[in-house]
Amino acid sequence: MPLLLTAHPDNQPDRRLLLRVGQEARVGSSEWVELSIAGDDAIASEHFVVRCGSDATVEVLDDQHTLLVNGDNIDQLTLTDRSDQTTEFFAGRTAFSLSWFPDLVESVPKPADRDVDLTPDIVDERCQILDVAKSMKLSEAAIGLVNSPERVTLFLQRLIEAELHDDAVRFIAGTLPATDAVHWAMHASGVNAAAEPSVIDAVTAWTASAAEIDRCVVRDQLSACRPCHVAKWIAKAVVFSGGSIAPEGQPIIVPPKHLCGIAILTAHRWALAAATDRTAAINQWLDLGTSAIQRLHTDETAPTIPGDR
Repeated sequence: MPLLLTAHPDNQPDRRLLLRVGQEARVGSSEWVELSIAGDDAIASEHFVVRCGSDATVEVLDDQHTLLVNGDNIDQLTLTDRSDQTTEFFAGRTAFSLSWFPDLVESVPKPADRDVDLTPDIVDERCQILDVAKSMKLSEAAIGLVNSPERVTLFLQRLIEAELHDDAVRFIAGTLPATDAVHWAMHASGVNAAAEPSVIDAVTAWTASAAEIDRCVVRDQLSACRPCHVAKWIAKAVVFSGGSIAPEGQPIIVPPKHLCGIAILTAHRWALAAATDRTAAINQWLDLGTSAIQRLHTDETAPTIPGDR
């Protein structure tokens, strides 16, 4: 049952922190430094907090399922596994809102007849998501957002809403099939095909065929020229998508499945480093990646997971 804490500092973007039962963060400690809030004298400027100095405390009690907010006022909220709940409090000049998202509980209807099972087919992609999370090294905060049951599209949406952009890119790169991931990276990065014609033409041909012969052409072109970092790592993603990564004449070494995604992630890093507008660049990667994931995973006939909208 995760707890989402959102700070709403004046004239600044919202800052979010996800906590699970038994976890705690404090203002004035060394925790959660990456979620700093500047410009509020009442809160240590270098720290973001669930515990605001000695004036506000938020505790999630596992055995009692109770959220206790003790700030400028006291608000006790009983947590249930039936619906989402929200409360708000202030610390200094910063407003905080807290949302409680219960774990999903699958409701199985009793069959009307012994011979008829009315249990709905719940599409659960949690195992796939956790496999990608492990291989692509998603952060603990990202893994904490995984529900049970879970859908790929819903989890990705949750990552983006929590502003875990690096985790979102990692997840897309590790989830998409190799041809789709490479196609996504080429368009999202805006790699200059005119500047890298031999490599990009070879990569484009491979995305259309996924043939081993075309993968080998990409490998050979990569060895024959010195493309820019973005084009090089997109091409490496093709090379790592199959076949063997052993030198010619050596025993076959099949590349690990996630290696293609790691190469895509590296291309993404180089593309952001070269971007004049980093925010626009990351948004383009996320928008195009989300569209690619939705095309593959959205099934209009699949039942909706309870609690997700």
